[in-house]
Amino acid sequence: MKLVVYLTFFLYFQSTLSEKSHAISKRALQKSHEKSHIQKLSEMFLNQEFYNDKQSLIELLNFIAYNYLSGCTTVILYDKYTEIQEYAFLKHFLTGYPLTYVNAQISTNNETYLNKLINNRQTCVHFMVFVRDVVECRSVVEKRPERIVVVAESSQWRVQEFLASDYSQNIVNLLVIARSDKFSHLKGEAPFILYSHRLFIDALGSSQPIILTSWSGGNFSRYVNLFERKMSKGFSGHRFIISVANQPPYIIKKKRNEYDEFQYDGIEVKLVELLSEMYNFSTDYKEASDTKILGSADAVMKSLKSGNINLGLAGLFITQDRYNNAGIFHWHSEDCAAFISLASTALPRYRAIMGPFRWTVWLCLIIVYFGAVFLFSYSDKMTLRHLIRNPEEIENMFWYVFGTFTNCFTFMGRKSWTKAEKNTTKLLVGVYWIFTIIITACYTGSIIAFVTLPVFPTVINTVDQLLNGRFQIGILDKSGWPNWFLNVTDVASQKLMKKVDYVPDTESGLKNVTKAFFWPYAYLASREELSYIVKSNFSVGSKKSLLHISQQCFVPYKVGMLLPKFSVYSEIFGHGVQQIIQSGIMIKIKNDIEWNILKSATGKLLAANTKGGGLKLLTYEDRALTLDDTQGMFLLLGAGFLVGFGILLSEIFGGCFNLCKKTSRSGLSSASTFISNYANPSSVQDQRDSSKKSVLRRCSLILTQKRLETKPTNLENSFGDVVNFSDNMSISNSARNIKSALEHERSIFERPFFEKRSKSYSDAI
Repeated sequence: MKLVVYLTFFLYFQSTLSEKSHAISKRALQKSHEKSHIQKLSEMFLNQEFYNDKQSLIELLNFIAYNYLSGCTTVILYDKYTEIQEYAFLKHFLTGYPLTYVNAQISTNNETYLNKLINNRQTCVHFMVFVRDVVECRSVVEKRPERIVVVAESSQWRVQEFLASDYSQNIVNLLVIARSDKFSHLKGEAPFILYSHRLFIDALGSSQPIILTSWSGGNFSRYVNLFERKMSKGFSGHRFIISVANQPPYIIKKKRNEYDEFQYDGIEVKLVELLSEMYNFSTDYKEASDTKILGSADAVMKSLKSGNINLGLAGLFITQDRYNNAGIFHWHSEDCAAFISLASTALPRYRAIMGPFRWTVWLCLIIVYFGAVFLFSYSDKMTLRHLIRNPEEIENMFWYVFGTFTNCFTFMGRKSWTKAEKNTTKLLVGVYWIFTIIITACYTGSIIAFVTLPVFPTVINTVDQLLNGRFQIGILDKSGWPNWFLNVTDVASQKLMKKVDYVPDTESGLKNVTKAFFWPYAYLASREELSYIVKSNFSVGSKKSLLHISQQCFVPYKVGMLLPKFSVYSEIFGHGVQQIIQSGIMIKIKNDIEWNILKSATGKLLAANTKGGGLKLLTYEDRALTLDDTQGMFLLLGAGFLVGFGILLSEIFGGCFNLCKKTSRSGLSSASTFISNYANPSSVQDQRDSSKKSVLRRCSLILTQKRLETKPTNLENSFGDVVNFSDNMSISNSARNIKSALEHERSIFERPFFEKRSKSYSDAI
């Protein structure tokens, strides 16, 4: 029966196959979206074998990537052995990797590309390295702060040897995955062991390998943090070599100790001492070389690049160039580039004289009082011809106006205003006199207020004030200062930094500020450094020797301590600094440094304004006037002496008064000619003897001598002497003629110039 059934089915299938073979005349086309036969066979056989072997490792790596490497790009590196022998595993792993990644093969041919890929700091990266021997990763990834996962086919002893080596001591976040040598019959696979290490287990900085956990069957044997924080308990007394350079108040270089070593103090030194207590390490300070040539900042960075320094301290400003090239910065303070310039609490040079009135008031007063010269002259003469013909009369009228206002009631000369014939002149003088009294009262009251309660001058706080004051800007010629302000975009700052004076050190810049004569000088430097130097080294020599630090920051900066690139202890140091700042201890450190300056026996304080509020207020004793306050008065007096001396020279050698001298000399020549012509007529020449001729010569000599004197009383006396002498000699006719000539000369002397100059000026004095 069974045989019959088998035969029936066999015949049925055979007939069906024969029908299909006759029906299909050509091969069916493969669809475009279908996989190829080779790809189907690979998936059916090769991948099925792979899943049974490496699927657990892929799950482990995906778990690590998702939980510990997310947020950054993963750089996947593999050696040639992995690419060839583990091609199927690598392909499947990269296909299902859950994060963004960049992959590359480790070889000498693409070393440049690898260095560019590894050292790229434009983005956050983590590393995953596949190697046959765990030691081979030394040539790939060196000192790195990022997280590094190494998958190797090395034994347990080889991995522990690697984790205890010097190379692994330079990598903080290191995780090594290796397959265990023991096969688990329970789970049907060999588990993967996860290794890491402890750093600074002793003072030598040694590392100790540890086993974190194992992975088998899609689970950990125990759940732990695979990248826990290292060195949280400190550095076990490890000795840190610190490069320092004098940069107050962050680093203050002091005297040598008993071991002939320099001692250091300052904000950063106290900060490091506090960190050493927190994390159990010792310090050894070494002064950076070539500080005078390179500057404190560049000298410290140079010593740090040598590789023998663990930490650099010099009050370093954190800039983009230093951040990219120098190393790792952990900022702890805020500072800025500020200007320091001279400030004075003394009265300005001419304020004691001209301070109560603005220049517009003084201009109006000059116009008003010079206008009085023409008003008085016109009201009295009804013309200005005498001023035009005799310009010296303007000077006479000036002294007339001066004498009228200063001696209004005591000046009783013939030409005084009380004896004026016209009421217009009297009215004008009276109005001017009342106006002068009011102006004088205002000036006197204001000058008392200005002297006893001085208003502090405006200090320099902004760039616009520096430009308006035509300040010469000084800046340090090293430590990066010449390059920081080359690309400023502010228009005012560009104008200010066009012509810069480079100085070798800060002391030279401050000296230029205090010794500037023709043009004011401002020095650009660290505000904290300027404040410290001013408070600790300068004293108040006079009211004009004060220094003012601008309240406005030209450029703000962060100040930090410098660590080498890819430093192992960078993260722990940064965490410690942030704790100190957040707790407020950093403020206390700064206050302690400032107090050490204030309480020092040699510290001489100065009113350097750094925190706003203006210059320090004057005490009661400080309000006594000094020479700095009153020097404007003496300068005005000296200017008067110089002008008077110049006029005296002009009168001696001829100048603006040469016209007056020529007029007086022409009058003297006419009088002498008249006397000589009269004394030698041809009609009476025979009647005169030699004695009469000698008398006339003596008369002429007396007139010539007395004519040079300006006082009319001397002229009258000379006239009397001549008449008396002529009477005694019995030459009355000649004397009468001479008397008429003298009266004519006296009319010349009685001009207003002489009388006003003699009487009004003498009465005014």
